Amino acid sequence: MAGTLYHHSPVPMDDRSNNLMLWCHRWLKWLLVIPVMVVLIVLVIILANRLNSITCKDVLGAEQECQNITYLEHQLNQAQRVLLETNATCNQTVVTLMDSLKMEQAQGHKQQQLVQKLQEEIKELKQNVQNTSMELERLRKWKETSGREEDSTSSGNTFSLCMVIVLLPLTLEVLLA
Repeated sequence: MAGTLYHHSPVPMDDRSNNLMLWCHRWLKWLLVIPVMVVLIVLVIILANRLNSITCKDVLGAEQECQNITYLEHQLNQAQRVLLETNATCNQTVVTLMDSLKMEQAQGHKQQQLVQKLQEEIKELKQNVQNTSMELERLRKWKETSGREEDSTSSGNTFSLCMVIVLLPLTLEVLLA
C-alpha cells in the first residue's frame, strides 16, 4: 500500500501559527517563482533581441542587395542605350562607306575606260609616228638616191618635210583633246 502524504504537522497548532505558516509558504512560493519568471523574461528578451538583430541584418542585406540590383539595372539600361546609339552610328557609317565605295568603283570604272581610250589613242599616235617616221625615212632615202637636183625640187622636198614636222604635233594634239 502506498503511503499518503499529509501536509499537516503532527503537533496541533493554533490559528495564528497556522496563518503564519501559510503566509511563509506563499512568500516562499513567490520567492521561487519570481526569479524563474525573471530568468524566463530575460531569456525571452535576449532571444527576441537576437532574432530581431538577425532579421535586421537580413533586411539590411536585402535592402543593400536591392539597391545594388537597382544600380546594376540602371547601368545595364545606360549601356544598352549607348550600345543602340553606337549600333545606329555604325550602321550609318556602313551605309556611308558603301555609298562611297560605289562612287569610287564608278570613278574607277570611268578611269579604266579613259585609260583604255588613251591607250588606244597612244597606239594610234605611235602608229602615226611610225608611219611618219617611215615616210621621213623614205623621203630621206629618196633624197639621197636622187642626189642633188635643182633648187626647186629641193625646196619642194623641204616643204614636204616641213609639212610633216608641223602636222605631226597637230595630229597628236587633236588626238589628245
